[in-house]
Amino acid sequence: MVNYLLQLQNPQMVYTDFFEVMCEYRKGGLNPTMYIEFMKTIQLLPSLYYRHESDYKIFDKFNLTDISEDEFQIIIKEVMKRGIEKSKICWHPNADTSTCKVDGSGKIIISAAHSIQNNGVLSKIVENGQVMSYTFDKVEFDGKPIGKNHASIFWGFCNTHDAMFRPIEVSLYTGTPEQNFLYAYRGFVVASHKKIEVSNRYNFGEQSNNDIVNNKKIFDNAIITNSFSVIETEIFELPAFYPIAVTSSFYLDFDFEGNPIPHSEDRMEDIFITLFPTQKKSYFLLSYFNQDRHLYGNLGEQLRKRDNLKSDITMLIAAHAENVYFNPTYYKTFIEQYETILELIMFHSQMDYATMDENNQMKVDFSFTPSNYLNNPYEINFFGY
Repeated sequence: MVNYLLQLQNPQMVYTDFFEVMCEYRKGGLNPTMYIEFMKTIQLLPSLYYRHESDYKIFDKFNLTDISEDEFQIIIKEVMKRGIEKSKICWHPNADTSTCKVDGSGKIIISAAHSIQNNGVLSKIVENGQVMSYTFDKVEFDGKPIGKNHASIFWGFCNTHDAMFRPIEVSLYTGTPEQNFLYAYRGFVVASHKKIEVSNRYNFGEQSNNDIVNNKKIFDNAIITNSFSVIETEIFELPAFYPIAVTSSFYLDFDFEGNPIPHSEDRMEDIFITLFPTQKKSYFLLSYFNQDRHLYGNLGEQLRKRDNLKSDITMLIAAHAENVYFNPTYYKTFIEQYETILELIMFHSQMDYATMDENNQMKVDFSFTPSNYLNNPYEINFFGY
């Protein structure tokens, strides 16, 4: 069996766009003359529940060949590029062709929006025009320098509706309900948008789409009615300038005391986090919908009672946040040493797994998240002084 057919054995991989790009690039033996028959052959495979390696012999007639690591990276980049293009929408509840800027054909023009303020927060941590993040590149966890103007970019708003973020873009942070709401909303949008971007590559399941839709409804109604109080925010101050910027959203399976958090079946309840520096201090915002107080209302109290804020914030970011940026020198001095352990933490806390039933439906989701992981048994610290 050629190496790229291994994707067919993973129920959480979406292979359609990947194979389509391979066909267009004439890689691995795929080409337009046989592609339709190749895709039909995939449908002839038994369900994963019953499948054996010998079942893949039906592909022998195509004379397929392995693809190299470099070819894989080229294909993946094109797949992700197409995912980004498909995901370009304006998230504002009033977005349509009558309120958004449109091009000559009447299509809404989506601008490259910053999920973290470019001329505000990012300008405070930039060095030689660059900031630092970390990512999986060629199946390896590594630091990645990014030009400031390209950092934290996502295609989620038209220019008209991106202006709604002006209270946190041009005004100093004073902790108003509107500012806290906008930080939480931005964290929700960027995390959800990213998931949609990569949905042509990863199958998150129907529930993931429902979670985004139902959480968006709450935000949309709040925006339309200016009901910023739907968000509750715990504000924490760190008494130093830390050149770190984060905005993200995610759900927690356990709180800081290892207690399980019982989520509903209708909507996965998220928290929204933001970390940014000011001249003499840094702010960490922990937000959630007030209707989710029964799940997350104790988190702020736990953080204060534990009196271990740097470790606790580190674990929330390391285990769950993907939109994270550092000053390059700071990264090399304090963060680079943790790259190997960060890969393990993300494996434990973010990678969910599934089994398939005889009808090729995902049957059981499970994860390797230990209940005590927020206690930082890894002994890492993003706050180096």
